[in-house]
Amino acid sequence: MASKIPGFTSGLKPPSTSSSLSNLAKRRGPEVSTVQPIEKRPRTTDDASTTSSHQSSSTLIRSKSVTNLATTGQNGKSTTVGRGLSTALKPHASSTLGRTAARDITKKADSISNAITNKGVKPKPLTLESRMIIIEKRLGELETENAEKKDTITVLDSTNKNLEVHIKDKESAVNILSDEIDTLKSKIRGLEMSSATEKSLLENKIRELEFHKGLIERERTSLEGELIASQKEVVGLKCSMAEMSSASAGLRAELESLQRHLTIEQADNARLRNDVSVATAEIQDLQARLRQEETQRRLLHNTVQELKGNIRVFCRIRPIIPSDKLPGGKIAHLNVLHDKSLEVHKLNADMTLNESSMNAPASGKGPSKIDFNFDRVFGPNATQQQVFDEISQLIQSALDGYNVCIFAYGQTGSGKTFTMEGGTAGSESDGMIPRSVRLIFAACESLRAKGWAYKIEASFLEIYNEQIRDLLGPSGGVHDIRIVNNETVVTNLKVEEVTNEQQVQNLLARAQQQRAVASTSCNEHSSRSHSVLRLKLTGVNADTTETSNGVLYMVDLAGSERLKESGATGDRLTETKHINKSLSNLGNVIMALAAKESHIPYRNSKLTLLLQQALGGSAKTLMFVNVSPKENHINETVNSLRFAAKVNACHIGTAMKNS
Repeated sequence: MASKIPGFTSGLKPPSTSSSLSNLAKRRGPEVSTVQPIEKRPRTTDDASTTSSHQSSSTLIRSKSVTNLATTGQNGKSTTVGRGLSTALKPHASSTLGRTAARDITKKADSISNAITNKGVKPKPLTLESRMIIIEKRLGELETENAEKKDTITVLDSTNKNLEVHIKDKESAVNILSDEIDTLKSKIRGLEMSSATEKSLLENKIRELEFHKGLIERERTSLEGELIASQKEVVGLKCSMAEMSSASAGLRAELESLQRHLTIEQADNARLRNDVSVATAEIQDLQARLRQEETQRRLLHNTVQELKGNIRVFCRIRPIIPSDKLPGGKIAHLNVLHDKSLEVHKLNADMTLNESSMNAPASGKGPSKIDFNFDRVFGPNATQQQVFDEISQLIQSALDGYNVCIFAYGQTGSGKTFTMEGGTAGSESDGMIPRSVRLIFAACESLRAKGWAYKIEASFLEIYNEQIRDLLGPSGGVHDIRIVNNETVVTNLKVEEVTNEQQVQNLLARAQQQRAVASTSCNEHSSRSHSVLRLKLTGVNADTTETSNGVLYMVDLAGSERLKESGATGDRLTETKHINKSLSNLGNVIMALAAKESHIPYRNSKLTLLLQQALGGSAKTLMFVNVSPKENHINETVNSLRFAAKVNACHIGTAMKNS
């Protein structure tokens, strides 16, 4: 019997509509993921309204997709599904109900559309540009909706075809069973019309047939189990359709509300666009004013520096270290009166301090102390940061286009290298050079927002026994100092462009390994050469077309010391002579500049010739005079302070910005 029922023994089940829709969502996933990211900003009330508008557009698309599904059912596809399902239960009924439901849905959709048209708020007149934007936006929405409808129709067509095949199989099985029942009923009616004598035979026959019928019913029960499973799936689909219909009604109501909000939001958007235009104009005006104020700040900053004097002298007493072995850790012969004055006391009754000699015989005459005044005095407890705070404005002048020279002068062991280079890199003991580099790159980054872009070039050399040695390039080259286009140039010198602080730190580490250092009686690790770090800062402002060409010289001079006290012999003696000669020539140049002499003896030493552009009246110069806290170094301390006092009394002209 089962073999006569096609489709029931195949084990096939109708495809699930929910799984087909899930596959559709997966196929549409990449389209959603291709949406471009939107720049994040603080959420405002207008943003919330715009989000509601977007949600309403999505809701409109979904509601129309459901309406199209109902319409498609009216055109014939849903009628086929309904007719196939209802054949097993109530023939000829679902077709009429499907058409009636489709007509009801269409009438409700038309009535809602008419209500929207009659009750809609008339929008305010829009400009041609706004209308074009709205039309383009609507076209984009229609294209998206059309694509979604096509995908939905494709999935539903496939599902409908599968359901039609499955339902046809079920209809065939039910028809076969119905035919068999009709045949049995016909036989029963024929037996009833027979004679009574044949009744018993017929009853026996009926019982036999009922036995067979039981077998058929059991088989039928088995088949009905499969049918019930299919019916449950159909019921689930019907429930989904009912829920979607209910949701569609709610969405239509929500759509009406969102359309009213959309009209309001469009008016708000027009107002906000106008506000943005006004704000943009104000921002451009403020940026122009900011550039003007930056130019004014540069002028005022350099005016302040000129008022302070374009050659300044800072005195620093080296911090005390354990090897100094000072009683109680105090410096008896040096006293910092205040931040601009230093006092030197006599050591004992057999020594007096005067302007002619530090080794005068005990006479009981002469002053017991000498006072020195400088632009700034730092005691032994002053930190590197405190010292750098005082010179940071000069670093800014180099960025503004001026030549700036900062050099450390003093006897060997007085802390010049510690002041300029510092101790461990990246620590609180960083000297003026690494801190200046850090400030320069931070300032360049800050000025970038104002339209400035800087190119920084670095070179590092030393002058050893009146010979120039490149600390960054290969050794053995011949280097001459020349003035080209009013700029000091050293031939065959390696110049590297640097773009960050770490690159400069690496250059400093390479240079320290190459620098000449030796031991003397005054200092175990005495620098035997003058080291010069040169940073060329070239800036261009793309907004104002301004240019800036500044040069920063950071000089660590070799230590000055008397021959009889240094105990130098051989190579150390030659080094000491060259060091003292170049330092003496440096003093002569500064004195000649202060006296405004017609001839300035720059060429008397390589040091002064190299620093010609930095020492002249067009540059800003700062001198650190470093002194040792040791009492047995007091003679060299006083000599250094006297030289620094003479330099501090000089005025070599007004600094000029490079063109």
